[in-house]
Amino acid sequence: MSKEDLFNSMTPETMRSRPGLKWGRDPSPYIPLFIAAPDFPIAPEIKSALIDAVQREDLYYNTDTGTREAMAEKVARFNGVEATADDIMVIQGVDPSIWLAANYVCQPGDEIVVTDPSYGPFTEVVPKVGAKPVVWELDLDEGYRFDVEGLKELVTDRTKLINLCNPHNPCGRVLTREELKGIADVAVDNGIVVISDELWEDVIFDGREHVSIASLNPEIERLTVTSWGVSKTFGVAGLQLGYLCTKDEEMMAGFKGLARLIQRGSSTLAKAVAPMMLGEEMDWWRKGLKEHLHKIRAICEKRLDEMPRVTYPKLQGTYAMFPRFDYGKSSKELADYLREEAKIGLSNGAGYGKRGEGHLRMIVATSEAIMTEVLDRMESALKKLD
Repeated sequence: MSKEDLFNSMTPETMRSRPGLKWGRDPSPYIPLFIAAPDFPIAPEIKSALIDAVQREDLYYNTDTGTREAMAEKVARFNGVEATADDIMVIQGVDPSIWLAANYVCQPGDEIVVTDPSYGPFTEVVPKVGAKPVVWELDLDEGYRFDVEGLKELVTDRTKLINLCNPHNPCGRVLTREELKGIADVAVDNGIVVISDELWEDVIFDGREHVSIASLNPEIERLTVTSWGVSKTFGVAGLQLGYLCTKDEEMMAGFKGLARLIQRGSSTLAKAVAPMMLGEEMDWWRKGLKEHLHKIRAICEKRLDEMPRVTYPKLQGTYAMFPRFDYGKSSKELADYLREEAKIGLSNGAGYGKRGEGHLRMIVATSEAIMTEVLDRMESALKKLD
């Protein structure tokens, strides 16, 4: 199979022939678009590197120093933060960074700014640390703009943490440098820590720029915890590999103390292949991924535009579309209806906050054939509700 064909090669049959929860949970003809994992083969370089690590018997206890050095080099080269290996912590994905930041920064009664809609763990962690959620509402009709003046009105002397997701899941927004500068100014002026989930940094549309908020100036750099992973780009969630960066030595020491006996990084196999995945060797994959997703986005937009009472935010980043459906049903009711009537699985938008009600999230990182089949079924099912 040529590299050009990789991203458009999968069928429901080939996906079901491989292990995995997304396609393995339900039998044919059900098509799942609810788990944020791509329907692509694993890159040959990743498979070869994993096999090589096994052949070298890299299965004993081992150091992660080389991995953290490679991660620091990538953070400096791509994210514009001059990190060293000491500024990097290997984790099992972005979720542990959200937990670590909230537990380190907050005391009971403190406030955490969370967007609505928002990726679930950002809101789920708030009551676990006894904090109060301060909801920063994002509006579809305003293009999910991050209104910094609105943020200023939310902040009090009890606000200790701002949760940020860029590119944003589920809204599909890529924050502009101006928006990030405004958020950074609020954080610096009030001494508020920012946890920035940048897991989707490789999935950017229309030549947009991904800006890490920590790169803007030394003051926000010291207040920011940034986390990344490899699962969305390469479809390797099973490796459970993520990493965070903070330039604040006390914060890093605090994270390590909290993680002791709970969070032990990732497997030796994952750490062995991480330098290759984060290096320039895999730029061909990142380029091919974006080219393919531009095609899929165009297919989705054309078809959704033809469906009455369906609106959607323009997908700027991530491969999670978040359309809104005006069919007199709640998100859960519509998700259940499409599951039974069309045999397609989408996520309940209300699971991302009150402002997600009426929406469904669908993962569009798949082949043109699968995406077309999904949209055919969706259109047919929605017509029955007219």
